[in-house]
Amino acid sequence: MDQFLNDMEKEKPIRFTSRQLKIATDNFSTLLGSGGFGAIYKGVFNDETMVAVKVLHGTSDKRIEQQFMAEVGTIGRVHHFNLVRLYGFCFDKNLRALVYEYLPNGSLD
Repeated sequence: MDQFLNDMEKEKPIRFTSRQLKIATDNFSTLLGSGGFGAIYKGVFNDETMVAVKVLHGTSDKRIEQQFMAEVGTIGRVHHFNLVRLYGFCFDKNLRALVYEYLPNGSLD
């Protein structure tokens, strides 16, 4: 049971700072795509984990805030090999972002 609880603790989304994400994305220099809610950038953490960082537009917009909470609240708790994994999020004053596992073969759109 202790191992299970420890594993579950590790699976929770991590709260990143805007500074951590700026470093990981080389100041958001590699744009992977964009959509109605934001832009997605490629990033790499110090441990060489590649990530896709979805930066949400309009940090004070209620729709963006609802989208943000819905994604962190649902995707952050769901783990399945057919779903992209949410590693964490950033909820700083000027940055709302979601940090996903990077899928090198692109979008399924």
